[in-house]
Amino acid sequence: MAGPIRMLYDEFMNEVLSNTTRDVSGGRRTVLLALGQENEILKRGIYDQVRRAGWSVLDLRFHGMEIPRSFCADGVLFRLAGQAVPLVRRFLRTGVPVVQIHDAVLPERCCCVIQDRQGIGKAAAEHFAQRGFRNMAYLHSEEFDTSPFKPTGLSFVQHARGLGAKADLFAIQRLGRIISWARFEVLARRFGREIAKLELPLGIFTYNDVMAVRICRFCDALGLRVPEEVAVLGNGNAPYKCEYAPTPLSSVDPNFFLQGRAAAELLGRLMDGEPPPAEPVLITPAGVVTRQSTDVLAMPDADTARALRYMWEHLDKPVGVPEIAEACGMSRSTLERHFRKYLRRSVTEELVRKRLERGCEMLRATELSINEIARQVGFKTETYFFRVFGKAMGMTPRKYRLAQTAGGGEAEAPETPGTISGM
Repeated sequence: MAGPIRMLYDEFMNEVLSNTTRDVSGGRRTVLLALGQENEILKRGIYDQVRRAGWSVLDLRFHGMEIPRSFCADGVLFRLAGQAVPLVRRFLRTGVPVVQIHDAVLPERCCCVIQDRQGIGKAAAEHFAQRGFRNMAYLHSEEFDTSPFKPTGLSFVQHARGLGAKADLFAIQRLGRIISWARFEVLARRFGREIAKLELPLGIFTYNDVMAVRICRFCDALGLRVPEEVAVLGNGNAPYKCEYAPTPLSSVDPNFFLQGRAAAELLGRLMDGEPPPAEPVLITPAGVVTRQSTDVLAMPDADTARALRYMWEHLDKPVGVPEIAEACGMSRSTLERHFRKYLRRSVTEELVRKRLERGCEMLRATELSINEIARQVGFKTETYFFRVFGKAMGMTPRKYRLAQTAGGGEAEAPETPGTISGM
């Protein structure tokens, strides 16, 4: 950093520190924040609680990820990679409450607020099952056996099989024989050999959005249509990666906003003297954000597929079981029986699920009022929409819109450095 610029920076940071000191002396708590990977949605969740609690925050990025010697915090929030163990040990030696927004670094030594990895796998399996897929697969990295994503993959396969589907695990990279992602043609051929062992139509879930985009590109190179022959689902719901991919990508939303807010809330309780929880706090995923890469029906039963298509095309109308059954030339009992058999839910449950899915899409992609969105997705009143939405998503529609329009949310750190670079 050039001399004059460095002087201005130092003056600015000295002012930050002096303000922080005054806040502490005035009784205002100060929290040290260390995020190794930029994630705007996670930060919005953290700062939502920070504003409520009236805390002051010192972001370690302004200090080269080093704790200032003159600074004394009341608590620490961090989300860092495994190589940050020395810094985390310094946090623990301060003697103040520490909360990790992850479980990657010394989880046995501090409280953790983590994503429900098994819940993510379950949500992905249910997403494909709702679209009638009977063949599914999870593409994992070469380090699957030691990866934090392993519970997600195993949960996906377990729940897919429990829903009556055939489910497999596979990889295209191998330990000790890593191929550069720049060698696209070689990896596409390897992907093709693996897919040839499976049945189409196929739903593929993978550990992050970057890998999911690669899968879509492999399919394009092999002449496989996405989503008609291969539907692809990512994990992390990074808006820019998903929405501007060559094929807009469906992705599991891990609920970064709620994770950040819950971590800050836990830190507040610890600073109040409450005992730490015995187990990590699990954050349930917000669900699957559906885009083009899985927007398809692979339903084996023509009558159920026709009823679903009618339902999806008339969500803005006050349709119920009688109207759907009549439109599809079926009795109500037959319609309900088909939904229970092929979707494992009632017609009404599917209506509510799809209306919420469409409502989430409109909250993210439009500036319509929440009242107008509720009307357009078939809820009779805004109040009813709020109640159903809050029960399903764990937050209000307004909070969801705020979190999702933050931009820049990232999936978790890659399983290996090579699996996220070179897209």
